[in-house]
Amino acid sequence: MPQLKMFAASYGDAFLLRDEDPDGFAVLIDGGFASTFQNELRTELIAMARKGRSLDLVIATHIDADHISGLIKFFEQNGPSGTPKIIKVEQVWHNSLRSIPSPSIRTKRNLSTDDDQLIDDICKRGFALSNGSLRPDEEIGARQGSSLAALLLKGGYSWNGSAGHHAINSNASDFALRSNARVSVPAPKPERLSALREQWITELRGLGLIGNVLEGEKYDDAFEFLSAADKASMRTTLTETGHSRSADNSLKEAYVPDDSLNNGSSIAVGIETSTSNILFLGDSWAEDIEEAIEKRAPTALPQVFDAIKISHHGSMRNTSCKLLGMIDSPIYLISTNGAKHNHPDLPLLREIVDRPCSFVRHLHFSYSTPESRQIANYRSRAGAAFVVHENSNGWIDIGIT
Repeated sequence: MPQLKMFAASYGDAFLLRDEDPDGFAVLIDGGFASTFQNELRTELIAMARKGRSLDLVIATHIDADHISGLIKFFEQNGPSGTPKIIKVEQVWHNSLRSIPSPSIRTKRNLSTDDDQLIDDICKRGFALSNGSLRPDEEIGARQGSSLAALLLKGGYSWNGSAGHHAINSNASDFALRSNARVSVPAPKPERLSALREQWITELRGLGLIGNVLEGEKYDDAFEFLSAADKASMRTTLTETGHSRSADNSLKEAYVPDDSLNNGSSIAVGIETSTSNILFLGDSWAEDIEEAIEKRAPTALPQVFDAIKISHHGSMRNTSCKLLGMIDSPIYLISTNGAKHNHPDLPLLREIVDRPCSFVRHLHFSYSTPESRQIANYRSRAGAAFVVHENSNGWIDIGIT
C-alpha cells in the first residue's frame, strides 16, 4: 500500500510517496525551500537510506523557488550519483534549457564580449529571488549560485533519461517504477515549454543580449536563474487581490485561467500502482489537465483518484469548475502556509466539497490557515461529508481514510 507525506514547506511543495514494502518504490516530488530540506526532508531521506531504500524518481515540477530550492540543497549535499552521501537516486526529472528543443535554427557563433559578460553576470548573481517574503534560512538555497542543472551534471545523475537533453512533457511514454507502479505525464504540453524558453530569450533581449542564444552549461544556469523569478506572478497577484478574490464569489464567478508560463511548464504526474491511482498537479494549468483527462479517461466521469494534490497551492486560477467535474477523490492535498498570494482560495475549497459524493472527502492542509479554518466550519450545499485535517505532515496511507 502506498504511503504519502506532505512536508511543511512554507508556501511551497514537497511530497514523498513510497510503497510501504521496504523493497517498493519511492518518489520525491519537489523539495520546497532550502529550509524544507534541512528541517524536514533530510532526516526522512537519511532514515530511508539506512533501511536500504533508494529514490526511484525525483521530480522538480518546474523552476520556481518554492519547489526547486530544497532540491538544489539536496543534490548539493548528496554529491555524486555513484557514491551518494544521503540516498541513492535512480532518475531525476527536471526541464531546464537543454531539455527544451529550440524552434529556430541554431547558428554557431561566438558571443560578443558584451553578451558573454551579461550571461556571466546573471550566473554570478544566481537566484535573485528575495522580495522580502523569504526567511534567511529559505534564502540559503535561493542564493547559493548553483543551478539544479549544474548539480545534476556534476553528480552524473540520470536526468530525463539521459543528461537532460529530452523534455518531460505530455507526449512522454509512461515510466515504470518498482512494485509494478507506473508514472504518466498529463502536463506540461510541449508548447508550454517552448513558450517558457521564448519568454526567457525575450527577457535576455531586454537585458541587452544581441547575439544568438547558444547551448551550454552556462546557458542552463542562466535559464534557471532568470526563470525562477516568475514575472507572470505579478499579474496573478493583481488579479487575486481584486474583486474576483472575494470569499463570497463562487468558483465559476471567480475563475480566471492562470497565465504564468512557469506554472504552465509544471510537470504533473499520475502515479498508478496495483491498488491506487494518485494525481499530483504541481502548479499546472487546469485547461491542460482537462485535455489530458479527456484523452485518457474512461467513459464515466468524474475519474476518482485515491489522492489528488491540488494545483498551485489551492489557487482558484489553476482549478476550474470543468476540471472538478472530471476528477474527484477521498483525499485532497493543499500545500501552503498562505504566506504568498493568500492561497488557498475559499471559492475553490467550497467547490470541492459542494459536489454530491458517495464517500467522505478528506482535505489535508500542510498548515492551519484562515481558509482551512473557514472551510472546516462550512456546510456542503450538497450535504456531502468532508473532514478537514490541518498541519497534516504525517504519513497518510492511501486507500485508508
